[in-house]
Amino acid sequence: MALVRFASLPMPSAGRQYSLRQPSLLTTLLMAFFLLTVVGCAPRTQPVYQPGAQSPSTTTPSRRPHPSLDQAMHAAVSGLLDSQPLQSSPVTLVQPIQNLSNHYFPTQTYSEQLKAGLVTAGRITPVPEARVQAVRQSLGLAQNQALVDPSTIVQYGRMLGAEYQLSGKITAGSPYHLRLQLMDLHSGVIAWQGVETFVSE
Repeated sequence: MALVRFASLPMPSAGRQYSLRQPSLLTTLLMAFFLLTVVGCAPRTQPVYQPGAQSPSTTTPSRRPHPSLDQAMHAAVSGLLDSQPLQSSPVTLVQPIQNLSNHYFPTQTYSEQLKAGLVTAGRITPVPEARVQAVRQSLGLAQNQALVDPSTIVQYGRMLGAEYQLSGKITAGSPYHLRLQLMDLHSGVIAWQGVETFVSE
């Protein structure tokens, strides 16, 4: 099994305990975010979101592409932490990051780490997995089927009792683009989005 290496953060030594009472909330989140090492790739399906009717709060990409997806994720998560919705730990459905490029990226790993980090840092309240599966079954959705219609996404989120949906995608180009979006499931409007560019390692 391949191992994802994250050079920008030190890995914890054996037996060392970490507390949420770290000097920086960002440090806490990023440490939790990059602890997992299981490698996988999210299925290449349609994006799970559509642009909202209003202009979202947006972080613009850096002038120079990041040298790796790892660093692009760090920058995107930093912007996400500063977003207004996550200041109140809302109930949030975290969707897998979609890989829409023709290059392999461990998007499943990043998706799991992103969700785990946000939960550990107390920035979101997750939707219980049992509820997600029950609602998907009631709607006749396949295991990896993504929703693309905004009104359907809003209905789905309300059935789950979620306030927001966090989703993302990687698209091909020179450089690659990483986009994270936070949709308000009450209105269907994109409340925040961040775009970062990077080159493949």
